[in-house]
Amino acid sequence: MYGIILDSLMDCIKQMYGEQVWKRVIGPCGISNSVFTTHKIYHEELVPNLAKAVAELTGKSIESVMQAAGEHFILYIADIKNDTVTKVLGRRFTDFLNGLNCMHDYYRFSFTEIQPPSFHVSKEDSEGLELHYRSRRTFIGYVHYVKGLLLKIASKFYSIDLDVLVTQQGFAGDVMLAVYRLNFQNSQYLAFHKVIAGNMKFREKNNLIMPSNMAFDLFPYHLVFNDRLEILSTGLGIDVIYKGLEGRRLNEAFFMTRPLGYALTWENVRIHRNNVFELTSAKSSERQAVNEENTASRFRDQMTATHFVKLRGQMLYVQEKDYVIFLSTVMNDDLNNMYEMGLFVNDLPYHDLSRDMVLHGPQQTSEYRLALDMEQTKATRLEEMVESLSSEQRKTDDLLYSMIPREVACALKEGGPTDSVCTKYDEVTVLFSDVVNFANICKHIAPHEIMITLNMMVSVFDILCEKFNTYKVETVADGFMCVSGAPTYDDRHAHNMADMAIQMLHGIKTVRDPNTREPIQIRIGLHCGGVIACVLGHKIPQYCLFGDTVHIASKLEATGLGQRIQISQTCMEKLSECSDYEIEPKGMVKIKGRQSIMTYWLNGRNKTADGTYPAPPTPTYSRNKKNNKMTAVHENENSEFDFENNEVIMVENEEQVHCSEDTTLRKYSLCSGSSI
Repeated sequence: MYGIILDSLMDCIKQMYGEQVWKRVIGPCGISNSVFTTHKIYHEELVPNLAKAVAELTGKSIESVMQAAGEHFILYIADIKNDTVTKVLGRRFTDFLNGLNCMHDYYRFSFTEIQPPSFHVSKEDSEGLELHYRSRRTFIGYVHYVKGLLLKIASKFYSIDLDVLVTQQGFAGDVMLAVYRLNFQNSQYLAFHKVIAGNMKFREKNNLIMPSNMAFDLFPYHLVFNDRLEILSTGLGIDVIYKGLEGRRLNEAFFMTRPLGYALTWENVRIHRNNVFELTSAKSSERQAVNEENTASRFRDQMTATHFVKLRGQMLYVQEKDYVIFLSTVMNDDLNNMYEMGLFVNDLPYHDLSRDMVLHGPQQTSEYRLALDMEQTKATRLEEMVESLSSEQRKTDDLLYSMIPREVACALKEGGPTDSVCTKYDEVTVLFSDVVNFANICKHIAPHEIMITLNMMVSVFDILCEKFNTYKVETVADGFMCVSGAPTYDDRHAHNMADMAIQMLHGIKTVRDPNTREPIQIRIGLHCGGVIACVLGHKIPQYCLFGDTVHIASKLEATGLGQRIQISQTCMEKLSECSDYEIEPKGMVKIKGRQSIMTYWLNGRNKTADGTYPAPPTPTYSRNKKNNKMTAVHENENSEFDFENNEVIMVENEEQVHCSEDTTLRKYSLCSGSSI
């Protein structure tokens, strides 16, 4: 599969379904970048995989996707100025279809390893015709791809209103076949046959009849055979390179490679006589020694390789004699092969372009291959640059997603202003925490130890944020703020935040005061309510939350005690919907600018009957296709995420945080404090 097909398919998907659809389908199809080199060979399964992925994503059928891709291919080759042959292939639409095989032969010079399909026309009448299609590609979508090609060619080049029906499709061995009924106003059919009949009458009237000997001399590479495939006559050129053919059966001396997928029989020759035929000899041809007395020449001739004779041409049926004349030329793309077969330029006829192709072809081919190699080198370099750019883009996206939520970042990347992502959330849970007596701790330790301590603490909290799918809003000195229920909605936001807060009290025990070697203590405040979320700033954007909920949660943290979790009345009511938590009243807390509120201590989770703590549910997220919103689905895990058995190992240049579940191992530099 050459890249030109994939590149046109990519262009079709982007134009019809959008850039985002293309980005979503290339991942499952194993495509690392979005650049296809037109002359590079790719895996055959890419087209079927892309068609299936697009159909699944858009809700279209594979047939409609492939038909649209076929129609777009004609527009694509016009855009890249590669439709020259297509425009001049036939005067009539029928002539175009008869010349499809010739067009693929032309493209063999550019795409040397092409595996072309085979076409032939039958049952032509004034209302249309029947087209037979055969290919070694077994993906059934190509049947509809060809249908799209036919529709676009008929309308673009011949202004024909075409109706295409697939009347048959199936497989014959490893060859896929299909039969199309093409319905259109074929008004030129009768006129064309009238012209032919008129020409025949004119030749008969003026006795313009050519003797058979003269005709055979004009075509030194001809074969004449009857309905039993018995070879009656051969041209002089064939006699030189392949002796002893007269009297033999054609299907014993040759096998047919074109048209594709057909046996060499009298019926197939009669049916497909408008097609180009390729016959390959069943026996190899060897060069005969020119001078037996010359030892050097004889030795050289004995060492030459053997080659099979390949003939390419047209089958002409002679109705009066009931035989077929195969007017052919020898297929040769290498002068060395000609010499080894015993074939010379003088053996080629003057009236066609065989001599010119043999003499000028190698030079033009070498120049073309040089240009093609340069193009492929540039394409390979471009692919490497695109891959490098994609890698850097992923790093940039990861950095951006660490600063602001992915959903918000994607909206901003599409060009929306920052105020367009301002969102109101009716119910979320906000958590604040800080270190008890942090200012006093800092007085007794060095600056780099402060950095190490804070880095360890925030790293533990980051692990918990990832565990419970909460979002870290900001970290200022020893203060830590996160939210559950925004930017991704979760109806268990209070439970997620309560479970995280409980685990924070366990996890902070792994962080010790560098001076006293005692675990540091934190205080935590939780409150449920509504907030406004938005992105502030342009140079360094920051995701921020505003509202009374943020203010109250901060106040609950400030009025709390070390290693305790203080929650509000609304948070207590949310958690009381189930009996999983141990909660006790704490008292009234005065909030500046509003009335005092009742608060509670969250002491942990209640024990089960067997004396163990129930495992908190872990949320996983899925997207609702109707409203395109993310929702959380909770599943219980077998083990609880617990930091009680964690330990901190201090070394000279780094420290390692080990988690009891062995889920994360992070290293931190004492000098920079950055994650390695």
